[in-house]
Amino acid sequence: MSKPLRFAAAAIAVVLGGLLLPPTAGVASPPDVSPSPAASSGGSAGSGTGSADQMAALWNGFRAAQLQAEDLQAQINQENTKAAALNSQIASYTSQIAAAQARQAADAAQVVTTDGQLSQIEASIVTATAQATSLQAVVEARLVALYQQGPVTYLASLLSATSLQNFLNRLQYVDSVLGSDKSKLTDLAQVNATLTTEQGEAKQRRAQIAAAEAAEAADGTRLVSLRSAEAQASAAVAATLATEQSQLAQVNAEKATYEADMQEQAGESSSLTAFVQQRQGNEAFTWSGKKVIWPVKGPISSPFGPRIDPIFHVPSFHTGLDIAVDMGTPILAAAAGKVIYSGQMEGYGNVVILDHGGAFATLYAHMSVIAASLGQVVTQGQRIGAVGCTGLCTGPHLHFETRVGGVPVNPLSFLP
Repeated sequence: MSKPLRFAAAAIAVVLGGLLLPPTAGVASPPDVSPSPAASSGGSAGSGTGSADQMAALWNGFRAAQLQAEDLQAQINQENTKAAALNSQIASYTSQIAAAQARQAADAAQVVTTDGQLSQIEASIVTATAQATSLQAVVEARLVALYQQGPVTYLASLLSATSLQNFLNRLQYVDSVLGSDKSKLTDLAQVNATLTTEQGEAKQRRAQIAAAEAAEAADGTRLVSLRSAEAQASAAVAATLATEQSQLAQVNAEKATYEADMQEQAGESSSLTAFVQQRQGNEAFTWSGKKVIWPVKGPISSPFGPRIDPIFHVPSFHTGLDIAVDMGTPILAAAAGKVIYSGQMEGYGNVVILDHGGAFATLYAHMSVIAASLGQVVTQGQRIGAVGCTGLCTGPHLHFETRVGGVPVNPLSFLP
């Protein structure tokens, strides 16, 4: 059985125990003594069916609050896992935002650089265009002059030379003029080629600027989206955790109220000590060195002495041994004696106390079944009940105490 179900079953068993045990079970509670619980895993002792029912109701409320707290804590753990994933996503968003900002800055810088390059190219285009226009005008004027002079002008000039030297001089002149014309044509072709190249480069730069501006705008849009997603993720984590933490705090406060009520209801071990002392009278202790048998055989789940209480999770003193055995295991009288208590005690659940004489008594708690009645004389090894989980407990076990003069003593001092 799972722990939560086991706890729920224990709480139900307390209620059922209070409802099903007949009055003839022999609840012993003298008017001047009201046994209340010792600080043990079995809780504390008390008297009266009303007190037992009240403790059962408190215990049920406490367990309901505890189970609710466990569920809330599980939800919070799940939310913490989700929060870790969201925080990782937020970190990714932050990284992406930084990268997008860097890209946007690079795009903006590229726009500025390319725009500067475009300005230089456009200025160069203006210069080249002027040069081309000027050269074009010169070439056109030369062509008009040649047309007007006719195609035989240069040849006539050469043939009309009066001497060889004059011919050579005229030839050199003609060559110079023709070379100048050719140079102007070459310059015009180069300027036109440069102009074409620069116009193409300007077009390319304009396309680069448009692309960079579009990328910058897209990065800006992505930044807005990333920042929105980051804010939503952060808000979701904070809101969910805040709500569940608040609910858990309320449930824990409710648990604390139940704990306080149960501890107040439980009282101190001294009242049980007084009860046993009253039943035994002023007997002298004569059990020194005597041994008893184990009431059940099983591992000790909680020894005698100081410990952290498994119910209230606070330091306490455990007044007996918790022996872990299966539900329904027969409980045997550790020694021959007389039943001085048979019934319910608040935290102990169903209890039998045996007086063995000589100021020595044994207590058996959390029984599922009581098989010994008040005033009955039992023999050593006789079945007096069965193991259960009534009262305040965390699972089937026998809480076994040995008391000398009503005071709890380590049962291992008497067990073989």
